[in-house]
Amino acid sequence: MLKSIPQTALAVSLLAATVTPGWAAPDKLFGAINERLSFMQSVAAWKADNDKPVEDLPREKVVLDAAREKAVENGLSADNVTLFFQAQIDAAKDIQTCWIERWESGEARPQNVPDLIKDVRPELLRLGNEILTLLAESPVEASDQQAFTEALTVECLSDGSKSALFEGLVDVHD
Repeated sequence: MLKSIPQTALAVSLLAATVTPGWAAPDKLFGAINERLSFMQSVAAWKADNDKPVEDLPREKVVLDAAREKAVENGLSADNVTLFFQAQIDAAKDIQTCWIERWESGEARPQNVPDLIKDVRPELLRLGNEILTLLAESPVEASDQQAFTEALTVECLSDGSKSALFEGLVDVHD
């Protein structure tokens, strides 16, 4: 009996997934990083609405300490993970600053801003943990750079921040 093309394609996909178990992990990882950074417009709006500065060094320390702890749990270098998470924090600050500058120049601001503490931070924590789990499952190689660049679609994310993030990802497994 002949299989339909969709059934054949599904069988080939499943076979490929069993032969190369970490094959899709970089795409999932890159998507999680993009999703985490996509919250920065809301973070910027909340900070602007609440007259808070973009840079929050005590919070950065909490995030970096948690990343170090989770890195060890996942068998990763705490120092290398810290460098990657610092690159994420720096990218997040750049994105927030970009949005605030746009709003100060007259661009429309979001109307329904989620609460940073109750709504956004739990999602950022969840995504940070997901990123660390995915990093432990599949190292990022230099050959993944184009896929990474294409996956990061967050507005206000500079090319310099993308490069720093990618370098941090590659270095996690060094």
